[in-house]
Amino acid sequence: MSRRSITPSRGAALTAAVTLTALTLAALTACASAPTPAPSGPASSTPTPASTASTPLACADLVPAADVDTALASPSAPAEFSSLLSYPTPGDFASTAAGGIRCAWLADGSMGTYTSIVGGPGAPWLDVQVLPGAAAAWNSYTFGDSPGTSDQTPFAGFPGAHSCGDPGCLATAPIGDAWVSVMVHDPGLGVGDSLVGASSDDVLAALAPAAAAVFSTIRDATPEQLAWPATRGREASPGVDVCASFLKTPALANALGVASIGDYEVTAPDPRDIVTLESTAQVEAGFVSCVAESSEEFARADFVLLLDNAAIVDRIAAGLTADSPEQLDTLEGQTGAEKAVSTCSADRAACELWFSLGVDAIYVSSFSSDSRAIAEAIIAQAR
Repeated sequence: MSRRSITPSRGAALTAAVTLTALTLAALTACASAPTPAPSGPASSTPTPASTASTPLACADLVPAADVDTALASPSAPAEFSSLLSYPTPGDFASTAAGGIRCAWLADGSMGTYTSIVGGPGAPWLDVQVLPGAAAAWNSYTFGDSPGTSDQTPFAGFPGAHSCGDPGCLATAPIGDAWVSVMVHDPGLGVGDSLVGASSDDVLAALAPAAAAVFSTIRDATPEQLAWPATRGREASPGVDVCASFLKTPALANALGVASIGDYEVTAPDPRDIVTLESTAQVEAGFVSCVAESSEEFARADFVLLLDNAAIVDRIAAGLTADSPEQLDTLEGQTGAEKAVSTCSADRAACELWFSLGVDAIYVSSFSSDSRAIAEAIIAQAR
């Protein structure tokens, strides 16, 4: 008897699936936009970059600590962004792989009384992303299911877009040739237990100085200051099906417990797809989404190849704690320093599984048993 498998929906995750020539992005969690205060102008304080005009900016150069504390309404400290995400996905690492930067600061929570929050980190955090060369792709999308437009509205003295929803408030703008995003993740905003403010207007007002500082810094930066290192995935040889080169479809069907499965999907870009900084970065970074399914047996498999980015798995593993939803895992066939991190368990249907294979990172999202079977089939083919 065949075992049926359907990949669960990821509508609440900020992730995307990309092919070599195309991108399909799942809609982010739908949420309502909030009214916005009219900021009086740029922040009163602007950062003084510690880097020189010929060296890339560091996170501390982007925004003064005082403005971070204002945005979070609490003392804060720099943090590793991947450790603040319950389920990190490929899109979360795309901006850095594509030659951008992503920075995070976590509030200590001392100014709030969090009573309704479920899951970590349990306190607000500031999330800054800069993707050089992506300003032409910028649009006003912030949250929800509808794609953005080219329309711009002012925020913190700069034209762009801003809104509040789940999981916080976001300001984004095209600055020079870069797409810049500044977001406060406020897990209590939607449940009336916010640390930052009593309303979305309050949260946006608190965010404005930090956003103005980041936007100003990027506007005034030299090209060398925006030249962060990239780890773009290597290109496949002409005529090579990169997905099948990692897992041939007969072996995939066997892993899923079905008689056969269709070829990996290659589709043209759909103009109706939502374009975000993360989805744009995934294309630039060369992340490859591999999707195959069998309509007759209702089987489907999804995995993403992050070529030359095995360090991402190490980064996730280094940020794990005893309370993390993801934990270190063990996959048959892995050798040396290769690692696996997953949410897989016998009592959990959905499974997010990351693993390294040589110099590559691979992300599998499916049923718990299927994710492990797919990962081990990929390893077996490589070995």
